[in-house]
Amino acid sequence: MAEQTWATEQLLTLANQTPQFKERALYLALAELSEEQQRRIKLAQGELDGRTWNPSRW
Repeated sequence: MAEQTWATEQLLTLANQTPQFKERALYLALAELSEEQQRRIKLAQGELDGRTWNPSRW
């Protein structure tokens, strides 16, 4: 997750530095995608942990 956080920060920095609208929109969309991926990975890990420790399925 540290790599995705770093990538998101870099994309936001690039978005703030670029004067062109299309490039800025691309960087912001990629940053949003990276954050969504982080959220989904966290949810999937939580689901996996929940299913693994479910006593009714042992």
